[in-house]
Amino acid sequence: MASAKDFLNDAEKDTVVSAIRTAEATTSGEIRVHIDDRCDEEVLDRAVKVFHHLRMDKTVFRNGVLIYIAVKDKQFAVIGDEAIHKKVDDDFWKNISHQLHTDFKNEQAHPGILKAIDTIGKTLSAYFPDIDKLDRNELPDDISFE
Repeated sequence: MASAKDFLNDAEKDTVVSAIRTAEATTSGEIRVHIDDRCDEEVLDRAVKVFHHLRMDKTVFRNGVLIYIAVKDKQFAVIGDEAIHKKVDDDFWKNISHQLHTDFKNEQAHPGILKAIDTIGKTLSAYFPDIDKLDRNELPDDISFE
């Protein structure tokens, strides 16, 4: 099993960062992808800790979304901040998670991550359009690892 940093090759990492930038181009929302080797606790608990560690809870509009992946434990979570939770229902998160689960199971992790970013970006753009066109990219677009 690949380590977190080897889960995606360099070209795939570049396309993930590019997808994040594209998704964020029309929204004030922020999207991050974080990849761990292992998750030694409940995956949602770990994702929440990473969310706070990455300061995703400190954005102006509280509309960040994290895709968290623990490679060796084959676990993931998709979580969002309070403003996005007020706009979408549980089905939004379930649908993204279901599709990611299917993609991971079919060994399509990279395309699955790109689809998730696209879906999240479109949803953020619908609810949080960047109407003033201020490029206030508050968080890095790169993939974080631990």
